[in-house]
Amino acid sequence: MREGFDSFSRSQKAIARYIVDHLEETGYLSAEELARMGNTSSSTVVRFAQSLGFSGYPDLQKAARDEHRLGAASRPVVHDDQLLFVVEEDFLTRALRTDILSLEETLAKNALAVFNEAVDMLEKAEQVVVVGPHEAEVVAAQAVYLFELLGKTTLAMSEASEAHVARITRLQPNDLLIAVGFRRAHPVTLSAVRNASSVGANTVAITDNSLSELAGKADLTLYADIDSTFFAHSLVGPLSLVTALAAALYSRDRERYDSGLQAIRGRIDESGWLK
Repeated sequence: MREGFDSFSRSQKAIARYIVDHLEETGYLSAEELARMGNTSSSTVVRFAQSLGFSGYPDLQKAARDEHRLGAASRPVVHDDQLLFVVEEDFLTRALRTDILSLEETLAKNALAVFNEAVDMLEKAEQVVVVGPHEAEVVAAQAVYLFELLGKTTLAMSEASEAHVARITRLQPNDLLIAVGFRRAHPVTLSAVRNASSVGANTVAITDNSLSELAGKADLTLYADIDSTFFAHSLVGPLSLVTALAAALYSRDRERYDSGLQAIRGRIDESGWLK
């Protein structure tokens, strides 16, 4: 694509620029969505893919995903001297290095002011509902674990049910709904944000990029990179982001939270749950 750039038409150059600059996103955009980014038509996108030797646009999408996940050209390289140990370039190394880069991307994508505002919402909330269907359920479970330890009444919602909808409609203006979703967000997640907003509750979205359906739907949006070297997304970024929220909340009143944590752990020891 880079080699043939000068021979492309104006529309093809616009598409090529977007693909090169947004390789991560291209692999998940439809032809219509990519056409909008390049200010052209979906038929032009399909013909462009074919001109590059692909049978159609889906093959170009797959190549973009593979290039971004497995190729070094699209992302900064982590050299051995940047690590505390030297390891061979195998799938273990590649996976862990990709996670390192995902954490760097997650840090770069978030403004500290927005993050701190999210912590403010968390601190004020009497109740927290974390919505995370499918792969996001792991992130929601971690949020419940951490926030409950800090004394926040927290519910994880991974599917649509009357009980969960009722819980959302009972949220108060200072309460918080955290919606976790990536790429094309689950309808349950989008609906939860709308319902929480309608009753005046605060809302925070955790998603992977500004093209996600969830981005911009909540009061605040935090971003977490989810790239991986294989077929499933890496959740290192969003899990770390949730941990950072809990750590920031804890830092605001360590004595109070330490007192609560000691009481919890004392009861666990007495019950024998850890034996």
